[in-house]
Amino acid sequence: MNSIIIGGTSGIGLETARYLEKKGYEVVIGSRNRRKDEDRIRFVPIDVTSESSIENFFYAIDFDHIDSLIYSAGVTTKQKSIRDFNVEEYRRVHDVNLLGAILTLKYAFPLLKKAKKGKVVIVSSFASRTYSQLSGFEYTVSKAGLSGLVKQLAVEWAQEGILINNVHPSMVETPMLRETVEASVLQEIENSIPLGRIAQPEEVVAAIEFLISTGNSYITGAGLDINGGQFLSG
Repeated sequence: MNSIIIGGTSGIGLETARYLEKKGYEVVIGSRNRRKDEDRIRFVPIDVTSESSIENFFYAIDFDHIDSLIYSAGVTTKQKSIRDFNVEEYRRVHDVNLLGAILTLKYAFPLLKKAKKGKVVIVSSFASRTYSQLSGFEYTVSKAGLSGLVKQLAVEWAQEGILINNVHPSMVETPMLRETVEASVLQEIENSIPLGRIAQPEEVVAAIEFLISTGNSYITGAGLDINGGQFLSG
């Protein structure tokens, strides 16, 4: 079984790559820059804001099929008033979070189709289910767009046997989170979560691994909430 992880050099993407590699998957990480401390897992450069770079990536991996693809690339913005909206800042977020996913799936589709039972997981966000507590609306809009993309492709790809789903994690325990968010703010957020804590990376990874595994043969077009009870969909 092979797995392509776009945005696999940090956060959830990196944790997923390491987890799947230990489980015996043939993993390829795609990102703009290689991590200096990660040389076990194959790395192929990709810039998801460039269609030619995405096309070259799928040529370079030289796979005759793709069993699973995980899109975990993402950037964000700080909250601010819509009066301070900046088009270029919005385009940067849109091009990575949403357009990058669309173009990646465009070039992955033929290889997913050849797998007969190809699977895709898009790492979205808790923000797309409600709102973002810390990021700007540009981020929320881009993540909400991914939900529509997944639903549409789930129907279009069903006849090809390809399953595609979203995961919607809330805040996840990472060094970057602790470095960028004040401890008092994090504590306040944790107090608002029914389970009383933010998620651990492995809790998100386990959900992703199930969705791409042989254990999933019927779930497609879904959005899996991983938020400790913060948002309860009906």
